Amino acid sequence: MTLLLPSATPLARRKPLQRSGSSTFYLALIINIHANPLMNFEAVNLKLQVRPNDLDSLGHVNNATVLEYLEAGRWSWLEHHNLFHGQRIIPVVARIEVNYSHEILPGEVKIITKLKDTEENYYYQVIFHQIIEIFKNGTAKVAADALVKVAFIDSIERSLRTLQDFLNENKQQDG
Repeated sequence: MTLLLPSATPLARRKPLQRSGSSTFYLALIINIHANPLMNFEAVNLKLQVRPNDLDSLGHVNNATVLEYLEAGRWSWLEHHNLFHGQRIIPVVARIEVNYSHEILPGEVKIITKLKDTEENYYYQVIFHQIIEIFKNGTAKVAADALVKVAFIDSIERSLRTLQDFLNENKQQDG
């Protein structure tokens, strides 16, 4: 997946989204991901063992635990790509959509995490595509398929920040 690292979008290039009293909210223009490819991020696989406390009264993994598995997959993806959490600008889940297709029973699961391959990318967020695979009779089956929108927040100012701000902060930590 090639990810666009946009330069700062001037206010003049933003479109008003909604007016409310004296406040105007702005939506950044959608940026074409193929216009300025800079970094490639590969998919990351994380294997986890289902724990007894992950199971509900029906003996399969509780849907809330599936969200924890997906979170572990995203942290693994960030660490694999040397994008550190716990800095000033942090990634936070803005929206999550999960399609469940098979129950998850005790055993091993694999969480596959990658950036969504799309023609469009948003200035203030990224979209992860995550899959949880289970293994039945030696065959991998998709148990859950999720799209997770992640935004970037300044943990001190409590304000929205750009993907570029997040990447720049991590670049400074590396160098």
